[in-house]
Amino acid sequence: MKQYTEISALCQNEDMADILAAFLADYPFDSFDTEIRENGVLLKAYILTTAWKECSNEARATIAEYGTLEGEAEIEDENWNAAWEEESFQPVDVDGKMVIRAPHHTPPAAGIIDIVVSPQMSFGSGHHQTTRMMCRLIEQIRATGEILDVGCGTGVLSIAALKCGAKSVDAVDIDPWSTESAKCAAELNNITERMNIILGTVEAIEGKQYNMVVANINRNIILADIDRYCAALLDRGILLLSGFLRGDVEDITAAATTRGLTHSQTMMEDEWVALAFTKN
Repeated sequence: MKQYTEISALCQNEDMADILAAFLADYPFDSFDTEIRENGVLLKAYILTTAWKECSNEARATIAEYGTLEGEAEIEDENWNAAWEEESFQPVDVDGKMVIRAPHHTPPAAGIIDIVVSPQMSFGSGHHQTTRMMCRLIEQIRATGEILDVGCGTGVLSIAALKCGAKSVDAVDIDPWSTESAKCAAELNNITERMNIILGTVEAIEGKQYNMVVANINRNIILADIDRYCAALLDRGILLLSGFLRGDVEDITAAATTRGLTHSQTMMEDEWVALAFTKN
């Protein structure tokens, strides 16, 4: 059984907790959760204990800039994951057009896109601003054809794309827990035949091209892999990016436009941003 470390950091408010989570996402953390306290917001971050030993000094310095380290505790993944699923996960309504829910929740009314997930240790339950914005863009654009979902997590964006008209999706993630969770979600939504789940990086699909590429990851990974995203797009293909803050927009937009993409839409929620580009 994998051993995880739970890192607890107290921040002044939710915005600071979100910013800290964004910076910590540059390290190999698997998931984040927040808890409102009288004296601020407690950010909980989960990481493999072996990985924490390698990056703990740098991560602690990052935490000190945006909050106060409250504690470190080793835990077993099954214990906290089961409790989170049963007690914390609530349905997410995306503009009255889409609902992201767990299997035990009541299905939405007819005409509302219904996405069922059983979140485990992967990012993408729909509660985070970036996931909601990406779902909004997918629902607005409704791309047909083949889609690539990079860093698929629970598979929410893949499922949203399929239920909004996509023919098929390649869903890629480096985390085995994420791909297993995505496989479970594909079964829950009866789309297993149209959702190809791949354990690996974006390099795993090299040579293939898609009508749309979506990546809800973080600034550093996006900038490192944007050449591959562009190469994976068909002409007039659409690139949707999120997982970063307002201060990252200039760098990411510059990286995309210098590679022949045209910026077509910006969406913001709190300090988080989602961008849409079209391949010329």
